[in-house]
Amino acid sequence: MEKFREKALTRKIFLKLSPPGDGDIIGDKERIIKALSQEFGKVKFSYQMLRTIYPFCREANWEMTLTLIENEKVWEIIRLEAGDRTDYHYGIAVDLGSTTVAMEIVDLNTGAVLGQMSVFNHQIKFGDDILSRIFYTKGKCSHLKEIQKSTIETFSELLNSLKEKTGIDPKESYIMVVSGNTTMIHFLLGIDPWPIFQYPFAPVFNHTGFMNARDLGLPVEGVVFCMPSVANYLGGDTVSGLLVAGLHEKEELGLFIDIGTNGEMVLGNKSFLLAGAGAAGPALEGAISKNGMKASSGAVDSVIIEENQLKLTTIAGSKPRGICGSGIVDLLAQMLLNGWIDFSGRFNPEISKRIIKIDGEYGVVYAWQEESESKEELVFTQTDIGQFIDAKAAANTMVAYLLERLGVEASEVQRVYVSGAFGTYLNLESAITIGLYPDLPRDRFVSLGNSSLNGAYALLISAEKMDKVQMLQEKIEYLEFGAASDFLTRMFAARFLPHTDFDSYPTVKAELIKRGRLRDIKRDSK
Repeated sequence: MEKFREKALTRKIFLKLSPPGDGDIIGDKERIIKALSQEFGKVKFSYQMLRTIYPFCREANWEMTLTLIENEKVWEIIRLEAGDRTDYHYGIAVDLGSTTVAMEIVDLNTGAVLGQMSVFNHQIKFGDDILSRIFYTKGKCSHLKEIQKSTIETFSELLNSLKEKTGIDPKESYIMVVSGNTTMIHFLLGIDPWPIFQYPFAPVFNHTGFMNARDLGLPVEGVVFCMPSVANYLGGDTVSGLLVAGLHEKEELGLFIDIGTNGEMVLGNKSFLLAGAGAAGPALEGAISKNGMKASSGAVDSVIIEENQLKLTTIAGSKPRGICGSGIVDLLAQMLLNGWIDFSGRFNPEISKRIIKIDGEYGVVYAWQEESESKEELVFTQTDIGQFIDAKAAANTMVAYLLERLGVEASEVQRVYVSGAFGTYLNLESAITIGLYPDLPRDRFVSLGNSSLNGAYALLISAEKMDKVQMLQEKIEYLEFGAASDFLTRMFAARFLPHTDFDSYPTVKAELIKRGRLRDIKRDSK
């Protein structure tokens, strides 16, 4: 147990000190530091902590528990408690997403997750996408304060829910690790993120170091650490993901993919890490369609077409309310394989009664009036397909650009680490069918789940990983895709399903030939 505690990001130590007496008039602060010096070396008190020593030491009868954290190679005391409180050692891990915020409370003595909750980010009321929120705050301090306050309110809601669930007061957790993209961390700190969007796209900061939770307005004690960012669109959530994936520790070539608000890609191994990021997420999360929605109750999350009949499932099994990202990927893949759309994504209106014309364009009805919760037809239109293919093409091109920059083929990638809710729940075959992921042996794909939250947890329970976090932040070489003169040309080639180069998707090509969808290619291959 003690060995595990030494690895946690914070340490809790119980001290029984001799009180001052005849001839022993050393100060209270120095008395504590002297008792710690042999094990911890240099120890410091903040001014705020110094003010709490008296009358605390005397009221505690010189028996106390200290919480310490190593801050830039110096141990700092961040909390004093009367008596032996070493059995009560908690920390909080947070994934600060632009859409959803997830939080868990962890027993740092055992590493056990005692409770986990998630809610929609209260920032959504200022705009569904990050860019809307950035423009909302631009040059307006009052608006920036509103968004920072809404972020803290989101945290407070989760902390209260965790308290109800576990019975543990958040004030007993003295360390919080927050993982999020660069803009989200700026909003958390109440710092204007406009430089992230404006040339030369350099954020105000990459590192926060340890901060007093109360200074941020959080209803907890102790300190907050935010995972450092690499660049404007490559944030601490990616650093967290890499910490979990472990590319930096392996000989084999690996590819990390996180498609959320942005698309973040990292290619590399223990020798190098090459990364890039770009806009992709809103379309892939279902935000493009009139009936698109986030992954919640009633969202269509899977689609299959059998004998020319469309069948679907929804989250929680309720009547369809709309379609989320995983449902869109399935819908496109199934329509491509069954001839409902061609390789450019254009509808074939003769093949199914579900393909109708509405407002001057074709669309597929995935839920008729009598099937949907709203009693209205749910339609995915030609425009929706075009916007989704644009987003898919961007993600595909980012991966291709990294591979070419390194001078390797996709087949040389031995492991693909898929992160985020979108990557966790979508059908792998469907994603490959439409060209969102490279066509590789399926056993090479590893789902990391919420690697942003998992990375925050990993650091929380292991102080040794702090050096790895710093190394990752410094080691990653970041590519500016926007500076590539041929990026748009490459994107155009990736706008087809799965791609204009069918040979780069051999299993998809084989399936299409099997279904009679590529007779001309079948003839050429003989």
